[in-house]
Amino acid sequence: MGDSRKIKGKTARYLTILDTVRGRISNGLYAVGASLPSEAEFCAEFDASRFTIREALRRLQAEGLVARRQGSGSTVLRQRAEGVFLQSYQSMDDLTQFAEKTVYQHLSFDPLILDEDLAARLGAKAGEEWICQRGLRFEGPESEPLALIDSYLPPNLADFAMQVAQRNPPFYTFLEEQTGHRVTDMVQEIQAVAMPKDVANTLRLSEGAICLRILRRYETDDGTLIASNNWHVGENRFIYRSRLKQSSGFG
Repeated sequence: MGDSRKIKGKTARYLTILDTVRGRISNGLYAVGASLPSEAEFCAEFDASRFTIREALRRLQAEGLVARRQGSGSTVLRQRAEGVFLQSYQSMDDLTQFAEKTVYQHLSFDPLILDEDLAARLGAKAGEEWICQRGLRFEGPESEPLALIDSYLPPNLADFAMQVAQRNPPFYTFLEEQTGHRVTDMVQEIQAVAMPKDVANTLRLSEGAICLRILRRYETDDGTLIASNNWHVGENRFIYRSRLKQSSGFG
């Protein structure tokens, strides 16, 4: 299928193959919804090992261009990767790296009286006064916002609000250092919701636009250290991926 010339040169092979297949997807040679050639077919075409082909396909998957399923090959999802951001991690260390690789812009911090719904999600009590810090996350300095981040500090850590406002995420590592309390668990809830008016206005979107809200609560033995609502812009601009391993054999 398509250009079957052998690819040679000193550039990393998977990058050259990646560029070629990406170009074929972009120009419609591999149509959206169609299956890519098999790994064996790509190996023969490009005179490359399965390891090299799999790395190229993995990169295409990371860009959100294809979906891969063991035993079923790869299916084209979209023609171009522009505007699609993939968040993928397996540990809290990966979360830290994600935060360090994106750009954070602080907007505000204000006291907030918790209603029953938010208190339940934060592991708090309704009526408590927490500090809500608001900021935007960008993929790069010239990009549109990926998400609006509302970070919540409990009452006993309110004195750290100004210092947190002057830092970049992840905030929990700074608070661990300052308090001596280590995070033992990160509780995460993911839900597709309609954007509240204030969130939509900040992101310059229509009220009620669908977004992916990711709540993260960082817990210590003494309670919640910090929590956040991450309001991710929809419209196919954000892909969330995680890998779960089976702890025991299938029975």
